Amino acid sequence: MNAAIAWLLPRVSAKSIADIDTALSVALFSGLGLLLSLSVLIVDKYTPGEWF
Repeated sequence: MNAAIAWLLPRVSAKSIADIDTALSVALFSGLGLLLSLSVLIVDKYTPGEWF
């Protein structure tokens, strides 16, 4: 991932690349969590029973 960031932004320092990589990891984790939550809400509409 660092090589792709360095290729896209050639004048970025190593610390900035690490910060971007960390932010990207957090964004992916949060996005997957939101997608999972949305999936549970959608499935809950169509399946009988209590989930929680």
